[in-house]
Amino acid sequence: MNITLRKANALQNSINDAVKNTKIELTVELNEFQNIEDVLSRANNMLVENDGKRQKLTMALYNIRALVGTANTASGIDTALAKAAFIDKRIGQLEELAKAAEITAIDVIKGKLEKIKSLKDEARSRIYGYGDTVTTSVLSKEQIAQAKIEILSLKKQKQKLNDEILELNIKTEIPLSDDTAAFLQAEGLL
Repeated sequence: MNITLRKANALQNSINDAVKNTKIELTVELNEFQNIEDVLSRANNMLVENDGKRQKLTMALYNIRALVGTANTASGIDTALAKAAFIDKRIGQLEELAKAAEITAIDVIKGKLEKIKSLKDEARSRIYGYGDTVTTSVLSKEQIAQAKIEILSLKKQKQKLNDEILELNIKTEIPLSDDTAAFLQAEGLL
């Protein structure tokens, strides 16, 4: 039986949920009115049965995960995901630049520095060097605008990659063994 990568992802989530919901009771409470051997035997049988189920589910999960990994590489999804991750990282870097203030006009900077020089005699305003500097951004208005343009371009590229990845996830299939498919169908997962 073949399933798409998209279905395989949903199936992996369902299997994980089934494993989590499989109860493993390591202890049992006994009272004086119960047949100790029967209660212990039933509890032990339930534990062994549920652990066997858990083991088969886990094996199916990791078989599917391996098949998905191989299919992701063969279909180019891995490469597309790496490109998408790069785009996300670069957008984050550029957003910092796009939000920056633009550089203060050179004449304003020079004027402020001249004012600082002329205040040498007024020591009170310059205690511990406070007020001896002028702070300005280093980015021009054009550089900030260019960062914003590049962000928009990268977002378009990311959307195109996401569409390609979705298409590949729908078109690419992995083969499930007959045993795995039968087990998962019996468990109501497939």
